[in-house]
Amino acid sequence: MFNQVKRFHRYIIWTSAGLVIGGAFAFAPVFLSGNFSPVQSLRSLWDGQSSADDAGIAPGFATKVARALFASEAGGGAYATRTLDAVNSEIPKAGKAVVADLGEMMIRVYADGVMEKEYPILSKGKPGSLWETPTGAYQVKTKEENHFSSIGSVWMPYSMQFFGNFFIHGWPHYVDGSAVPEGFSGGCIRLSDESAKDLFTRVEVGVPVIVVNGTEIAAPKSNEEDFHYFTRDSFATPPKVSAEGVFVADLDNNFVFYEKKANDARSIASVSKLMTALISVEAVNQYRDITLSTADVDAYGDTADMIVGKTYPVGELLWPLLLPSSNDAAYAIARTIGVKHFVSLMNEKASGLGLVHTKFYEPSGLDPRNVSSPIDLFRLTQHLWTNKRSLLDVTKNRNHKNWRNIHPFVAKSSFLGGKTGYIPEADKTVVAVFSVPFGEFADRPVAIVMLGSDDIRSDVERMRVWVKNNFYYGTKPLESQPKPLFTRSASKEPFSLLFVGDIMMNRGVEGVIQKEAGGNWDFPFQFIAGDLRNADMTFANLEGPVSDKGVDKHNLYSFRMDPGIIESIKDAGVDVVSLANNHVGDWGREAFEDTMRRLRRASVQYAGAGWNKAEAISATSFDVKGKRVGYLAFSDVGPTGLAAGDAASGIAIASVEVVQSAVRQAKEANDILVVSFHFGDEYQQNPSKRQRTLARAAIDAGARIVVGHHPHVVQSVEEYDGGVIMYSLGNFIFDQNFSEDTMSGMMVKIEFEGDKIAAIIPMPITINKSYQPSLETGPGGD
Repeated sequence: MFNQVKRFHRYIIWTSAGLVIGGAFAFAPVFLSGNFSPVQSLRSLWDGQSSADDAGIAPGFATKVARALFASEAGGGAYATRTLDAVNSEIPKAGKAVVADLGEMMIRVYADGVMEKEYPILSKGKPGSLWETPTGAYQVKTKEENHFSSIGSVWMPYSMQFFGNFFIHGWPHYVDGSAVPEGFSGGCIRLSDESAKDLFTRVEVGVPVIVVNGTEIAAPKSNEEDFHYFTRDSFATPPKVSAEGVFVADLDNNFVFYEKKANDARSIASVSKLMTALISVEAVNQYRDITLSTADVDAYGDTADMIVGKTYPVGELLWPLLLPSSNDAAYAIARTIGVKHFVSLMNEKASGLGLVHTKFYEPSGLDPRNVSSPIDLFRLTQHLWTNKRSLLDVTKNRNHKNWRNIHPFVAKSSFLGGKTGYIPEADKTVVAVFSVPFGEFADRPVAIVMLGSDDIRSDVERMRVWVKNNFYYGTKPLESQPKPLFTRSASKEPFSLLFVGDIMMNRGVEGVIQKEAGGNWDFPFQFIAGDLRNADMTFANLEGPVSDKGVDKHNLYSFRMDPGIIESIKDAGVDVVSLANNHVGDWGREAFEDTMRRLRRASVQYAGAGWNKAEAISATSFDVKGKRVGYLAFSDVGPTGLAAGDAASGIAIASVEVVQSAVRQAKEANDILVVSFHFGDEYQQNPSKRQRTLARAAIDAGARIVVGHHPHVVQSVEEYDGGVIMYSLGNFIFDQNFSEDTMSGMMVKIEFEGDKIAAIIPMPITINKSYQPSLETGPGGD
């Protein structure tokens, strides 16, 4: 399979008119404890004896930092660098563990490393928002059979708190007993009451909870050519910098440009406030008003116009926290839930993110015992970049109201956010993210982390310029360049995209497989699999759910395919399928959602469907021979009852406006865009006016290829404005043996040389009496 690109954005927009973040926290519970303490003076906080337990450092049962290896190409006289491995969360081999996969929308309970039970997730926090459900390694902290949220004024049955305001629980209901409407949660993980009750009985306080977003990157095929980093001919040695600890790397692919004492823990000063801001949006209601106290403004440093007695929404305090680096704001935010508890959450989050060299004692960074390493701060920045980019967006503002940003690089147009700090024990500290241009393939996000610097302006700028001037990013090196430092393949072959028609392996097809092949689901692909595998990417329409769940809706024709077909489709060479068709809802939403889960687990990607509308209309993308290829899919023939909603799973329903908007957005992140439509009239050999309108609208908006399904017969292929439209490819595997037209179909292979279409190759197929497709000149076509 190929490197699948993230399918939806991870950030929201901030406005200067007022803070609009964290709105959903008005509906998220805040966990209150009698152990919370009011804000303390710095002297009393520092004079006391503190242990790791007091600081709230969570056990590292689930977190392992994989060893980072040096690139083999960096031998000899080449500049040695590496790619930083990701932090992996491991399921404990002993005892119980809960794993919540937000990508698959499934919670699983493990006992001694073996899955014991799984439950569908019904709702999660809105992706891309500040109240998105946080990923990381946690543990069950409290259990209540019925927890009341004073913020949302709702009861949450079978609640299990795993971090701050975040719980796993049953479906919430109001005081009058009415259920909360469907929609995104305020960040909690919602299950059905039945599932939550069963999970509640299986796990105890202290059981690990691992929250992940699933497998977002698929493994590349062996002949894949990917983007690489290369050194330039004029490569210069890294500049000397005064900083004691340095880490410079690409936020998106972990390529490390430079490091110096990257694992050494040092005092980080006000860079601590990045974690303070993260805990604020994850654990504190951002709409809650707080009145500044004398203790708040007594914190050392500039008051940033913070006045005793003045009231602010908690969310508004993020601006003075991150721009002028107000210590008063840090303590005011922490005081909302108690400073001691707030700091414990900072340490718990650090542990959950795998920050093994990081420890906090207070929220502002004034205490020199707040320590971290350059690698840990890179990982924290990467987490913000991926999951809470709005916080970094705050830090790239030059000012907000009366608060001015003191970051030395905020005036640079390439600056994407960061934080600085200073106390005598730490010297100067900095995190700075820049958009750095590398060759012809867009800009890359590069994070520069420095601790213990005498001059962060000079150190950071010299390092930024060195990275920009000495590395090149692309699919092949510049003339006379040495071997790439970061590469997966050196293939320079043209690539091909293959498209086939409808796959439906239920009803008569299933009967033949049972009778003639003893239930071997590979049987239909016997004469065609080799042709599918010869293409770099193969796309098909999957005509119905693949599941053993659901309730038959008793449509005129109702399909549900055996789960066993997924591995056969994959083994035959199909890489991605459309789920946007009129039969995918034949057995209801339960079977549809089960289909998405099963395909995801098998690494067969899908388009045109998702857990919400944003996912359903977003492209499923792959890196193919150095080009990014994206797939969108829409149905113009329903079922409208399964249309994806803002927070409801479903498929993408076609309209000119929706299609063109989705294409324009997807085109920004893809070199070649494919749009699939389930449209037209069954058994008609000529495309309708509606088909032409939708297909051409997609090309007009930026698509290169349009492929159609639904008529069950082959329709024309059209070249239009530099693109290709295949109005209908007919059947591929289907049991419609009542006509010659429905027992034949078309595969089309489109060959590319870079961005250029080099060939459009029609490949007619016939389907034999055992429902096995083959090329017309091949075997089996009796």
